[in-house]
Parts: sequence; C-alpha cells; structure tokens
Amino acid sequence: MHLRVQQALAALILSATVFVSEHVRADVISFRSDFWCPYVCNPDSETPGYMVEITRAVFEKQGHKVQVKLSNWVRAIKDTRSNRVQGLMGCSVVDAPDFIYPKKSLGLMKNAYFVPKNSTWTYKGRPSLQGMKIGVINGYTYGDSVDNLIRSRHRSFIPFSGDRPLEQVIRMMQAGRLDGFIENPVVLQYTSVSAKITMENMKIGGWVENHDPALFISFSPNNPKSQEYAEILSRGVEELRRSGELQRILMKYNLKDWEQPSGISLGALDNLGSSFLKSPLNPFNMFNARSL
Repeated sequence: MHLRVQQALAALILSATVFVSEHVRADVISFRSDFWCPYVCNPDSETPGYMVEITRAVFEKQGHKVQVKLSNWVRAIKDTRSNRVQGLMGCSVVDAPDFIYPKKSLGLMKNAYFVPKNSTWTYKGRPSLQGMKIGVINGYTYGDSVDNLIRSRHRSFIPFSGDRPLEQVIRMMQAGRLDGFIENPVVLQYTSVSAKITMENMKIGGWVENHDPALFISFSPNNPKSQEYAEILSRGVEELRRSGELQRILMKYNLKDWEQPSGISLGALDNLGSSFLKSPLNPFNMFNARSL
C-alpha cells in the first residue's frame, strides 16, 4: 500500500511539473493595428478581421494567448518597434523594413484613387496630380509611385490621422473639401458599410502602382522571440490552408485565399479594364465577378 501511495504521489508531481512547464512556456503575445477591415476589424467582435482570426487560430494552438488592440497606424508601428507590443498586423515590408517577417504573406493590397462620381479626373502620372487635393492616411504606404511623392511632401497629398481616418477622408471628399483619396477597395467597401456611408457617388479614377503588394503580420525587431513567432505563423498558416480552416475563416468576410489564382478579393485587381473607371463603384459585385 505504501508503495502505491509513493507511485501515485510521483505521478501527481510529474503531472504538476508538466503543467507548470507548459504554463511557463506559454506567452501572451500582443499585437497592434489600426481599424482596417476586413484585415483587422473590431478585435472584440464576432468578426474581428481575418488576420486576427488567423493569428488566434495559429498561436492559441501552440498554447499562447493573443491580445489585439487598435490604435492609429503610426503609434502601432512605434509600439511594435519598441517591443511594447510584439506584433504588427496588416503591414507591408515598406512600412517597417527592420521588422521580422514570416516567409508567408497574409494577403495582398492594391490601392486606387477614388473621386466623386461626377469628376472628370483620372490619374495619368505625376503631372495629372497638379492642383488636386488627395487625402491619404498618415504613416500608410500605398505603392512606390505615391510613397515617394508623400515623402517629398508633394502638395497634392493631404495626410489625416486618428483612430478612423478613412471615414474622415471620405466625408471630406463628399463635402467637396477634397478632390479624392487613396484606399484599398476592399477596405473601402467594409468601411462604407460600418460607417453607413454611401458609395454610389464615387468611382475609381486610377490605380496606384505597387511592385510589392504582399501584406504581413510582422514582429518586433527588439524581441528575441520574434523569429520564433514568425516561423510559428508561417507553419500555422500552411496548416490552416491544408485543413480548410483558412478558407472557412475567409468565407466569413466574403474573401478568397490570396494564393489561389482567383484570389482577387484581397486587392489583387490587375484585370480591371478602363470601363470600370467610368462606372459607379460597386466593390461587392466587383470582387465576385467571374470575369476577374
């Protein structure tokens, strides 16, 4: 009887040791982004954004806890760089080239110039910006041709900041105080619905050239675990893709896998013709058109 008690005690101690060991290894990983739905939406809602859902699915399977909070974009980058938080959601490499990136991207980005429906303006290179007032969001990267002009403080680009700057930019254009703005059509679609802003009075006036459309979840350059996190995320995304869980997440947002040939609903809209530029904007139909 005494031997059995000893054996039971040893088993109990071993179980407790394993539990404590696993608990110690588990991390609380904090992420920042701004509101950029469907990539990152309200993290406390049933539709927190597909990047938020992917991140939770991957890291929670490894025993880690994921925290996501929103701020303005400049603050999100700053907090991640300083390791106040460990990850940044929805960024391109241009946003923070010193950050640690996974091998696998988590989406694509293609931006457009949006103008009022009755505007006759179309983007035809730098000279066509003369005299225009184009709203942009402070700290965003849009594509090579625009980023260089914003950095050189081209007077046509007017930056906006805050927690929901896109809504402000849209309303400014509708009020006639801006001639247009730049945004990802997918994001604009979601913002217009959540903010109850009509899109029938706007259209696309041109596309922004961008040689690197990949979007990522990146990690702080000042966290010794960042490379480990990036590798976990890369492996995890592939596992979600193989199991079908990735597509189930994307379907909640009416999106397709960005690595599929027809995965155009994440901003890969290279096949749109000039006729679209003259039409009222209807991104919902646009992203689901069979011809794209």
